[in-house]
Amino acid sequence: MVVKALLIDLGGCEGCPIAILRSLPGIADKIELHARQLGNADLSIDYDIVFVTGPVCINEERIIEELKKIREKTEIMIAFGSCAAVGGITRFCRGGQDPRPDHRVYQPVSSVVEVDYAIPGCPPAPQIIKTLIDNLIHRPGPFLRVFAAVAKAKKLSGFDLLDDIVLSGLCIGCGACVLSCPTGALHMVEKKPDLIVEKCIRCGTCYVRCPRASQILLSRFPSQVKIVTREV
Repeated sequence: MVVKALLIDLGGCEGCPIAILRSLPGIADKIELHARQLGNADLSIDYDIVFVTGPVCINEERIIEELKKIREKTEIMIAFGSCAAVGGITRFCRGGQDPRPDHRVYQPVSSVVEVDYAIPGCPPAPQIIKTLIDNLIHRPGPFLRVFAAVAKAKKLSGFDLLDDIVLSGLCIGCGACVLSCPTGALHMVEKKPDLIVEKCIRCGTCYVRCPRASQILLSRFPSQVKIVTREV
């Protein structure tokens, strides 16, 4: 079974689209990818999976309408990367800059359309794509429930990790959050993580990697796993 997938990039550093493109050699027998970067993007046809990277600027009506039309034509929509999944660093944007000073407010994709899975990471590792595609086609694994819950959470950061896990006494001191942080915003102090607030880009990676926090996500946002059902 080969699924038909579309990659839509709403803007950003290009790290997330590159991560998806880097994964292609390992999934060429499972996915037919359409993307602007490959010169074959076609927004007029239906897709099994759509990867959306970058945040949504809610001051840009054209982008919002385009996303809504794409949502109608796809079975599964995935917000890939922290900006698309939870807003990421773009939550700090204040607008007023060239070339579009009217672009002031950025939100995760789930703020304007229904998202089935949201995968934080700045960027996520390319290796996750193969596992993700296998799960969506053949054998849905339990980790899909976490990504489905993130799609409903809409925001995650090191601040949330401290509030929900560390300061509430749930932290087991495993250090997974520290190892996963792409900016070094977390460090261990007396066997517990502490946040260097100036470095946190609100990517949500630490929260998803924390075993305690992922349990909270699943209980707070119970979600049904969705897989590809359309025959290709």
